[in-house]
Amino acid sequence: MGKHLKPTPDLSAKWRKIAETQCAERGERLTPARLEAYAELLASKQALSAYDLIARLESKTGRKIAPLTVYRHLDFLIRVGLVHRLETTQSYFTCHHPEDSHDGQYLLCSDCGHIDEIDSSQLGKLLSQIAGKHGFQPANAVIEIAGLCGQCASNDSD
Repeated sequence: MGKHLKPTPDLSAKWRKIAETQCAERGERLTPARLEAYAELLASKQALSAYDLIARLESKTGRKIAPLTVYRHLDFLIRVGLVHRLETTQSYFTCHHPEDSHDGQYLLCSDCGHIDEIDSSQLGKLLSQIAGKHGFQPANAVIEIAGLCGQCASNDSD
């Protein structure tokens, strides 16, 4: 559990509408099981591994869930832009602004697990320029920067 916690969000009308809109725009079907997986990720205070998500869903539903099923839900949620996958930790968290198409830029606190999703057009331009100088055309650019969030850094200096 993180040292500084946000209030636990539920799948409010706002987030449900965003999920439904994202799916409708992509011609995808938002099933109750997919919605349940999304709600669990949304309620989490930090990124979850697939197996953490399985445990939460099994606890909530009282039935066994196959890992392949959850991986399919996660693939779907990523495809429609509702969830991101952190490569360094092989974990998943909800997108802070799914209605905007963007590359992944994340600040990951290695102490409390807090994630800040940033969207820097300057960083995107710089990466494109660097790639261009090498004759490289990136399909996407995911940046994960590990370190300490402001709160953990100030706690360490106390």
